[in-house]
Amino acid sequence: MRTVSNVVNDFPQVSPATRATVQAVIDELGYRPNLVARRLRTGRTGVIGLLIPRLAEHYFAELADAVVTAARHRGRSLVIDQTDGRRAGELSPLDLATRDQLWDGAIVSPLSVTGDDLERHASTPLVVLGEHGASFDLAWVGTDNIDAARDATNYLISLGHRRIAVIGDQRGPGGETGAMRTKGYRAAMRAAGLRVRRDWVVAPSGYDRAEGAAAARRLMAASSPPDAVFCYNDELAFGVLYALHALGLRVPDDVAVLGWDDLRDAQYAVPALSSVSVSRDAVATAAVELLLAQLESGASSREHLVIPHEIAARASTAGAQSDKHPLAKGS
Repeated sequence: MRTVSNVVNDFPQVSPATRATVQAVIDELGYRPNLVARRLRTGRTGVIGLLIPRLAEHYFAELADAVVTAARHRGRSLVIDQTDGRRAGELSPLDLATRDQLWDGAIVSPLSVTGDDLERHASTPLVVLGEHGASFDLAWVGTDNIDAARDATNYLISLGHRRIAVIGDQRGPGGETGAMRTKGYRAAMRAAGLRVRRDWVVAPSGYDRAEGAAAARRLMAASSPPDAVFCYNDELAFGVLYALHALGLRVPDDVAVLGWDDLRDAQYAVPALSSVSVSRDAVATAAVELLLAQLESGASSREHLVIPHEIAARASTAGAQSDKHPLAKGS
């Protein structure tokens, strides 16, 4: 019985072979632990919180799906709360969960809170996602946005593009994502000896398809339109593809389009959208493991984990030869 309890509660002192055998029997019997009893015995709920800005955004919906899967594989349940990117929305669930012990810990994708805000919840294990939290002295999982944007721009340059515009620049608190990606873009253009026109760096009011389409129409109406557009998320890029088609421009012959996030819809766009890819499964697994390590050790973590990026090259940049380009994903 002790061995079964160790497996159910994911204690480390069980051999892989024994764990697999016990888990197979648990699965066959359809056993589920009583969370109330577990909480009374261990002081833990078996529940993880996930705080994200907006579920309506495809990226966060796909990220939430990946975290649910990663948590389930470790025998944890997930509670998801939408913060709308507001400071109150990001802090209120943490205040409630800390007071009432609703979760064992939380994974947070913040846009407005500060590191000091989250330090108030030092008693609750936390893992922070995204660029806004990269400077916090807390456990963090993310990617190197400057390096990834530099690689993305160099990819377009390698295809022969010289007039490269970007859509998604941001400034101020909460705008770290766009600012870092613009920094990487400018670094690549500068290293290649290419000019960056002021009107080629577009700061939209949102990261949705309508903003992408509006930005594309403005760029194409300029006296010196770009021959490639690098969008800081796929939603913007889908809008750009729509606008270019309406203008009668061919992609990638007249204008190449590159997105970021590698959403599931990207491969079904017309033409299929090339995109900077950072595995959401890898982000989710790393975040869950980093959180559970804190729970198991009883100590907070300050570890920062950087998830690698790739270029998922498709027809919107490299045409029919997308899978043969040396920077294509998997090459």
